[in-house]
Amino acid sequence: MDSNNKTNTDELKVLRDKIDVIDKQLLPLFLERMDVCGKVADYKIRSGINVFDPVREKQVLDNKLKMVDDSSFRSEVYEFFNSIMTISRIRQTGIISRKNKSVGLCNSVIAESRQNITNPVVAYFGDEGSYTEEAAIDFFGEDCKRFCKGDFESVLKTVAPSNPTADYAVVPIENSSTGTIADVTELIPKFGLYVVGEVSVPIRHCLVGINGAAESDIKTVYSHHQALMQCSQYLSELSAAAQDFESTAVAAKMIAEKNDKSCAAIASERTAMLYNLCVIKSDIVNSSCNTTRFAVVAARPEINEQCSKISLAFTLKHESGELYRILGAFARCGLNLMKLESRPIADRPFEYRFYADFTGNLLDDDVKAVIEEVRGETQSFKILGCYRDCKTQ
Repeated sequence: MDSNNKTNTDELKVLRDKIDVIDKQLLPLFLERMDVCGKVADYKIRSGINVFDPVREKQVLDNKLKMVDDSSFRSEVYEFFNSIMTISRIRQTGIISRKNKSVGLCNSVIAESRQNITNPVVAYFGDEGSYTEEAAIDFFGEDCKRFCKGDFESVLKTVAPSNPTADYAVVPIENSSTGTIADVTELIPKFGLYVVGEVSVPIRHCLVGINGAAESDIKTVYSHHQALMQCSQYLSELSAAAQDFESTAVAAKMIAEKNDKSCAAIASERTAMLYNLCVIKSDIVNSSCNTTRFAVVAARPEINEQCSKISLAFTLKHESGELYRILGAFARCGLNLMKLESRPIADRPFEYRFYADFTGNLLDDDVKAVIEEVRGETQSFKILGCYRDCKTQ
């Protein structure tokens, strides 16, 4: 090592040692502040005061910025104290949640929770032979009592608290190739329902038609629009018209009844067997890894120690840095944000609702604290479910 490099290394070490000394001085002050925050939480429990006090926080931040002589540090000082107050709120929320089980959205959802139902009645989307029926069988067993509904709204209404005709509803919620099924994602909170489980099913689409039909005969292909998108490359090569239908199974059933060689459906091999159709072409999906995740939905949550995933829906306050602060809350507590996406809100142009999935269990006090913290940063907020991740089943 030459003398210049050694000098630079020595200088860096001196500077880092100085930072270590400053950090050593900061730590006991930070811990003392957290201890005082705990006492503030106890006071708020006794007084019924909300953890989040935006007026107080603005006063604190404004006062700290007035103490900064060098304006070039103002943004860093703001972020520093804003982060400290966020950590303080999370700590206060955790303390309150542990000491007062009647406080907070998380505790109210837990109180609403029920045990899973044995020998349930299950409603599923589509028709007999659909991928959704396959998902229902995978989750509940071949012998489960089940019936089908032809559209997402109808199947979810079967478990609505007002007039339930089923204990659970099974609906597709996300495909690995085409993404989220937006209609389902929006209907679950609309009807006040909860996701209580999920199951993944590999999707192996086939082109199916009546016996004796060949690829060269096909002029029109019917299926659900998701299936049509998942097989778009094959359909382009086939040069047949694609016709959207309510589900893969209903399309196959229609082809059997139509008995026309020029018409085919995209469906599973199981569906083809069920309706006495022949498989004209197997494995026509764009991706060999094509998989659909199905949600098991109920009127009440079913939270237990095995739950490992939480789904949320929320809207923001249209304030600078809102989404950043929400993401920061997850990061600070080491929670894995598995999915975050936005959807336009009907009748509110260019406003969006966010949907998030992350690892955790509502029974965990640290998770409760993060959720209550995130809730305080949002305009509207709903817990959509706490359930076992299908990857851990």
